[in-house]
Amino acid sequence: MSKPSAAPAQSSHQHPAETVKETLISIVIAFTMAFVFRGFVIEAFVIPTGSMAPTLMGAHMRYHGSKSGYDWPVSAVYPTPNDPTSYQNPQRNIAVTDPITGETRASSAVDLSSGDRILVLKYLYSIFDPKRYDVIVFKNPFDPSQNYIKRLVGLPNEQVALIDGDVFVRIPQSADPNDVSPWSLPGWSIARKSTVQQRALWQMVYDSSYEALSPAAGPWTTPDPEGWTLKPREYVYTGSKRADLVFDQSRQRTSLNAMPPPWRTWAISDAYAYNEALLTAGQPLARFPVADVRVHAGIKPQGPGLSTSISLAARGHEFRALLAPGKVEIQIRAPIGGGGGGGGPAVMGPWSTLETAAFAGFPESTVTNVELWHADQRLTVFINGTNLLHADYDWTPDQRLRFATGLSLADVLRRQSGLNENILADSDLYARGAIRDLRFTFENAPVTLYRVGVDRDLYFQPATKSGQSQPALATSPVTTLTLGPDQFFPCGDNSPASLDGRLMTHVDPWVYKEFPPATPSPTGAPYSSVGVIPRELLLGRAFFVYWPSLLKDRGPIPVTDFGRMRFIW
Repeated sequence: MSKPSAAPAQSSHQHPAETVKETLISIVIAFTMAFVFRGFVIEAFVIPTGSMAPTLMGAHMRYHGSKSGYDWPVSAVYPTPNDPTSYQNPQRNIAVTDPITGETRASSAVDLSSGDRILVLKYLYSIFDPKRYDVIVFKNPFDPSQNYIKRLVGLPNEQVALIDGDVFVRIPQSADPNDVSPWSLPGWSIARKSTVQQRALWQMVYDSSYEALSPAAGPWTTPDPEGWTLKPREYVYTGSKRADLVFDQSRQRTSLNAMPPPWRTWAISDAYAYNEALLTAGQPLARFPVADVRVHAGIKPQGPGLSTSISLAARGHEFRALLAPGKVEIQIRAPIGGGGGGGGPAVMGPWSTLETAAFAGFPESTVTNVELWHADQRLTVFINGTNLLHADYDWTPDQRLRFATGLSLADVLRRQSGLNENILADSDLYARGAIRDLRFTFENAPVTLYRVGVDRDLYFQPATKSGQSQPALATSPVTTLTLGPDQFFPCGDNSPASLDGRLMTHVDPWVYKEFPPATPSPTGAPYSSVGVIPRELLLGRAFFVYWPSLLKDRGPIPVTDFGRMRFIW
């Protein structure tokens, strides 16, 4: 019997050849889906400026400390090509300092890096309401042809006040019959960040992990040096009595004369290394003391029974965390008589315990990572990254003003009367509420410390609007912001160098016509149209840096810095 032919079987499994028409249809469908996805789901944007730095970086230069090993970005400078400090000038000579060692660096050999490239969830806010502290992309209300990116701090129907760098909010119910500042009314609360957001937003002041291996004078000192050996990146105490390690803000950080004197010490402020080129190029930037900080260390006892406290004195009060075998406590004490301006020595009252939790103690010869957060009027203790306990203290706007500046709300209103400039934009006022003392205290056992450092929180600065001679929006009791039903208030993370809702001076006529603010408000006053973002101008939420700036000094071929790919919080 003859074998059956294999040809029919092969033919039954063959796919018909694609025609040119079908190929073109597939390409058109693919492009259509890509454009629909880009237009309605996710779109990529490039960050052009440093108003959100260092969360998101615009065009910048990146430096590497030869002694510290620390990498940091510095903003590009944008004057004319003939300016010797402009990145457009090939002979530019911008002097910057290593944030850790104070070592002076010249930038003439540093290439300009482009801004971060980010992914934005578009039309997310058509389904979900925006959340406070989201990083949002929106059409610029005074130039709708531009896209802006900022952090959302004010939500619809709220009154917003930026006081001593923090965000206070309330829901207005009716007009105030006494015609006084809304800051004096009840209902205000501080707008706290989530743990994830706060951890992402800490800005390094100092970290011993980056100390130069050759001896250098960092800010950590010991009032009594007996028993202490402060090695680079490792602090050792071998004594048996109580021992303190203090953050000395008066110590010299850098000798670079181009920097204003207050920037040359370790004073804890809202100074950004990112802005240093702007300073040396002559751009004035305000600098405010910051009392919202994270203090951290890796603690390794060399014996049993170690007790530790982390304490700070700021805004006329003292705060501390006590960690001892058996329990951890968060405590606060206030000056007797209800003062707290911090202008000089005060008689302090007794310690009051806010919260207590069980704590097994420090294991001998084992490193335990401890953090004390003081931010948004909340104290939090973390052990090895775990939130062990927290305690809140709720001050009103009037109390926060008094404790930060020494002035009551009535004092501020009286001084502001008849003036155009914002009196609260005077950074010298806030010296009264700055951190006066920051220290670790150890008892009952020798100890070795690693990664000892301080970080500070974002600080939304008060200011005066340029060209209008009036206090910036929401930063003074005479410019309290009341948001309408579909209005939002944005601010930049790099507050000293950010044109955001605080400082906007006008709105595009088309925007005002198409999206007028609703009237009347519950207070009887019209809603603001300047400095706010109508819901219709929101484009989406930034959520991921997918293409950080290129590494141009690591080899002959520029490559993207994949280590800085990150989610945006």
